Amino acid sequence: MPAAHLLSAVTAAGRVVSQLRVPDKTNEISAFTALLAPFDLAGTVVTADALHTQREHAKWLVEVKQAHYLLVVKGNQPKLHAAIKALPWKDVTARRSDRERGHGRRETRSVRTLTVTGLVLDFPHVVQAAKILRHRTDLKTGKITRQTVYVITDMPAREASPQRIGRLTRSQ
Repeated sequence: MPAAHLLSAVTAAGRVVSQLRVPDKTNEISAFTALLAPFDLAGTVVTADALHTQREHAKWLVEVKQAHYLLVVKGNQPKLHAAIKALPWKDVTARRSDRERGHGRRETRSVRTLTVTGLVLDFPHVVQAAKILRHRTDLKTGKITRQTVYVITDMPAREASPQRIGRLTRSQ
């Protein structure tokens, strides 16, 4: 018998507030709204990985639950990913960089945010995009890894500064 596949809702502090078994022969996408439906999400920010960067999820969060979203954009949304990657990131002045040391590594994160309401991004309610560059150095091996992550949100700059987007992304 296969192990149960669970989808969890977790607070920024890491507390599990709900779990739902994902039915066999389906995936997490179909369980997203059922997991979050019982909660009053008005005014809260729901973060999710790239699997849940779905147009219907964004519409439901904003229009039905009156919540905000911060969603990771990867290759599973190729047109959206390409459009965000092609934004004029070099010209962005809204930035934040943070350095941390811990867990056996040194990490630098740089967050750039861009208001995209005047640009053509095919995604419901999107207002800002962010580009997050992560540079990690393993302190034991000296190995350096670099990663670029793109996120989108329905929150304007006055509600979601580069610093806040960085914090929300880290808590996700």
